[in-house]
Amino acid sequence: MKKLVLMISILVLYSQAILWGQIEVDYDNSNPLVFQIGTSPLFPDGNLIALLGTMTFQTNGSPLFDPTFMVVSPITNGISFSGDRYSYTDSSGQKHYDSNRSFGFRIVAVTNLADGGFLKQDITSTPGTPMIPGASGNQVSKISSIQLYLVSWETAMENMVRSGSSYTLTSNNLGTFNIATADKGSGFYQGYTYASIEGQVIPSNGSAPLPGQSFRESPIVDIPFGEVIGNPILTLTIVEEPGFSIQDAYGTDKTKIAEAQLTLQNAESGKLYGVEVLFSDSEGSQSFSLHLDGQRSLFAIPYHLLFGGEPVTGSVSVDWTGLSSSVPNLRSIEVTGIDQIRADMAPAGQYKDTITITITP
Repeated sequence: MKKLVLMISILVLYSQAILWGQIEVDYDNSNPLVFQIGTSPLFPDGNLIALLGTMTFQTNGSPLFDPTFMVVSPITNGISFSGDRYSYTDSSGQKHYDSNRSFGFRIVAVTNLADGGFLKQDITSTPGTPMIPGASGNQVSKISSIQLYLVSWETAMENMVRSGSSYTLTSNNLGTFNIATADKGSGFYQGYTYASIEGQVIPSNGSAPLPGQSFRESPIVDIPFGEVIGNPILTLTIVEEPGFSIQDAYGTDKTKIAEAQLTLQNAESGKLYGVEVLFSDSEGSQSFSLHLDGQRSLFAIPYHLLFGGEPVTGSVSVDWTGLSSSVPNLRSIEVTGIDQIRADMAPAGQYKDTITITITP
């Protein structure tokens, strides 16, 4: 009996050369950096928050156990910002504010799960604690990204801060950090290895890479509070399935090969957004095919691609609308329409197609 091994590689905008087995972390800092009032479901208590950046993980074949925030420049006494703070409202209804009042903050890791859920972990008070609370086993297929937030200790901050004011970092420069992962599923402190953030070189003796990763490209001096100016920052994460059976995609049957999650940063609360999504192969054709050994000159098995249940035409944009910053934006990517007779004719071997996904606001 001949054996067909099927593989569809999905690239987001670009691909890069990587080392097999080395865990790499892509870190995108939030730009512009602004304070906002937290909303449900992430911060329902109305904390003052600012998204610092978003991490995604490239495991290159390795399992992902207990990704952990490792402080390089220790934050021993928390983080403080100072600025205008509400004092009182006079008889005419005019609000008055005291200047240079202090606000305490912590750093919170928000893990966006592949199933659309999320988990939160305070990583300021206990650096060296894994960022995914209660996690067990390999997290490769369970998480899509981890976001780092500045979060005020105080709640119900909407009436305590002044729109249009800037708040100045007054203590404990945020400094730098590293990321490490457990070597096995038995616990972080049973042995861990540093991951490479944005191309960090990991010392051959396994010690921490120095310098650590900065939260921002330049030191944080102050952060404004008010309406977000400009377009939201889009982050597309693809969580791929480990593989699929060709029989599950015969005819009108369909099988899921991946899930797309689009995260909006610095988006206006309550506003809906839309993007164009384009799926393309290396030749820009309008149809899709699996090819023996991934070579387009060899035997091909045509297939149809579905995005959110809708048919996709290669190199033709489709709309993804109704996007929000307050709820997970998820769409499945599926394969269907494989002709069984054609598949039965296929020589044994590995069949592969590589698709690039491009998003345009």
